[in-house]
Amino acid sequence: MQNRFISICVMLMMLCAVQAREINRKDKVDTVSVYASVATRYERALDDLVHRYDSLKSIPVAENYLTPYHFRMFVPGTLYQSPLKQTMDIPWSFFSSEDGNASALHAGVQDSVLLFNSYINDRLMGVYIHKPQAIMTTERELQKVDDIRGDLIQQTIQNKVKLSDKTVDVDLGADVDAVDIVVKKPNFWKFTGNTSLQFSQAYFSENWYKGGEDNYSMLAIANLELKFDNKQRLQWENKLEMKLGFQTMKDDEEHSFKTNADLLRLTSKLGFKASKHWFYTTQVQMNTQFCPSYKSNSDQVQSDFMSPFYLTVSVGMDYKLNLKKFNMSAYLAPVAYKLTYVDRADLATRFGIKPFHITKIDFGPNVTVNYNWNICKNVQWNSRVYWFSNLELTTIEWENTFTFTINKYLSSKLFLHPRVDDSSKKYWNEDMENYFMFHEWLSLGVNYSF
Repeated sequence: MQNRFISICVMLMMLCAVQAREINRKDKVDTVSVYASVATRYERALDDLVHRYDSLKSIPVAENYLTPYHFRMFVPGTLYQSPLKQTMDIPWSFFSSEDGNASALHAGVQDSVLLFNSYINDRLMGVYIHKPQAIMTTERELQKVDDIRGDLIQQTIQNKVKLSDKTVDVDLGADVDAVDIVVKKPNFWKFTGNTSLQFSQAYFSENWYKGGEDNYSMLAIANLELKFDNKQRLQWENKLEMKLGFQTMKDDEEHSFKTNADLLRLTSKLGFKASKHWFYTTQVQMNTQFCPSYKSNSDQVQSDFMSPFYLTVSVGMDYKLNLKKFNMSAYLAPVAYKLTYVDRADLATRFGIKPFHITKIDFGPNVTVNYNWNICKNVQWNSRVYWFSNLELTTIEWENTFTFTINKYLSSKLFLHPRVDDSSKKYWNEDMENYFMFHEWLSLGVNYSF
């Protein structure tokens, strides 16, 4: 029994050895064949490069110079994919000698552009191998810029030029005058004005329950302004105001007509800009009247040209506000010099001047406010507020002119002028027991602005 077991083990060992020998014989690689295949592949790759080099010799020299494909040789160093693909385009699978020469793939190539690009790929590959530090970017990074599109189809664009059938000959003359260059300086001056001529008429029947006097009146108004503004800091404003009106007097036996409005006033302001709205300003204001004014049924003169004459010189600050529909100038002077002068000595006491004197000088603060408000499209309000005091006597004036525009040349005006002045006892109002005065007129007439 023991001998049988030993015999069976020996037979199994012999069978395993035989089987192993067969397996090893089947899996053994023929290294000689493999090495021969690699050598053949390398030899064919060299033959392919020699064929490419020889084919480049047939490319005309002029074509190389005129082709745009040189750009890759001169732009900053870039790693392109085509040199790598061309160099690595070798079949690495095992093949027999029956496959033929690898250079046969290029045997039918006659495209000079393809051959020229192949030559450039070879040169670039040499740079990649020997000078890798010269490479600054890659072709993939350039494609991210989106400046060069690859989906465009090259098309030939033909210009369509339309030629005229007829031509016109223009004779420019043999001599052409030289062009003179005219340099214009900026004009900082601005001149504006407004004039109007107003009329009014009133009729009362003899039995009118309140009584009344028929009259005709005429009023001429002219306002002229001359301004200098250098658009930086200096401003000089000059304004001349003139009013002269006459009214018929039916019951006045001495005069057929009398003045109902008489004003001649000149205001000059020189300002130096301190801030956005404030100016250091010196103001000079002069005013008098044109014609003599008489009492009813008497030749006694109440006022005349230069009787009185007012001169006010002051130094202060001027606040200016310019809005779309509202403009204002508020002049505040802590110190002002006021001169009152009469040319007719007999009128001195009427205007607060001592007897046998023709002048009076006062010092004190002065405030002058002028504003213009376009209330609506056809209604405009111009106003002037004047205040002067020598800390004993006070003069306050508030002039209001409402202009109702009918059209470009026709308008109606309403003038309201309250005044308080205690500089003369002649100004005392017995009915109101104060120094309040009031003047008003309403008229219709033509208007012109420039």
